[in-house]
Amino acid sequence: MPVAPPGVGRTAEQILADTARITDPALVRVVDRLPPPLRESVYYHYGWAGKDGGPAIGVRGGTGRKGIAFTLLCAGIDGGPVERGLPAVVAGNLLMNVATLHDDIIDLEAQRRGRPTVSAAYTAGHAVMAGDALLALAFSHLGEQQHPRTQQTLQTMREGWLQLCAGQVRDEEHEGHCETNLDQAIAVQATKTAEGVRAVCCLPALLTDASSAQVEAVGRFRWHLGMAVQYHNDLSDLWPAEPLNRSRYGDVRRRKITPTIVACLESGHRDSGRLAEFYGGDGEPAEEQLAAVADLIERCGGRAWTREQNRDHMRLALRSLQQADPPPAVYRDVVTLAGIYVV
Repeated sequence: MPVAPPGVGRTAEQILADTARITDPALVRVVDRLPPPLRESVYYHYGWAGKDGGPAIGVRGGTGRKGIAFTLLCAGIDGGPVERGLPAVVAGNLLMNVATLHDDIIDLEAQRRGRPTVSAAYTAGHAVMAGDALLALAFSHLGEQQHPRTQQTLQTMREGWLQLCAGQVRDEEHEGHCETNLDQAIAVQATKTAEGVRAVCCLPALLTDASSAQVEAVGRFRWHLGMAVQYHNDLSDLWPAEPLNRSRYGDVRRRKITPTIVACLESGHRDSGRLAEFYGGDGEPAEEQLAAVADLIERCGGRAWTREQNRDHMRLALRSLQQADPPPAVYRDVVTLAGIYVV
């Protein structure tokens, strides 16, 4: 478990609330540049309003409503005010929500954050266009910033987005393929999850006076944090510690070959064959079957293995952040937030 340095710091709830007070108005200002039909669905996606302008439902905030706090904190890595990196924080958050809008279509996800997804509430085509519009906004908003490293920031975001897209394609290619080995599965997860969010967290640091060494350390921090968060989410999908705002067993339902599953298949446990039989099958599994598969995963050691990966990557993330020599208050806040994702 991460341990914060001595001193009186903010709680995780205070950090998230303070972050929202800074980032929400900035996000709204940028989203308001969209034409009305797209603006309405993006407001709905973020939980700022209901469909057709009605009352909002579900949890407020889009993808990264917790992760955006890490990104904002990285804008203070050199000891200056975090507001300098706010345009990059906004651009990165928009990018992550593009990925979610499109992922919900690919995965046929009907619910997220306690409300129907945009593709379910509107149409899949509308969700595609909303995502494309946010992608354009992210790059245009970042490109408007007057900073010596604006071009480097744009290039970093572009490379991160391309890695994320490549990882999504590879992820789909591996679905149902039990012959995938553990190295391959981890590589897919790293490309899809860690590389994209690594770039997003570097963006605000690039718009400050942070040195190149500090930016690189922030990148390593966010790469390992992205891996740790993904392992946390993989566990939460199977054994949630609190009610989920989306469908449970999503990856199992789609027979997604995650590192957790491959670790189980390669474990040599007597039940690994039964697990391989399920993942080699097809068709919509029954609800009771999903729970039985989760039990198989735990018996084959998947839960313990994933917890170990989560904790190892979180330790490496915080060690990498220390190498950036952040202000003590920034490091303390990051450690506090990191505790949310340690299982």
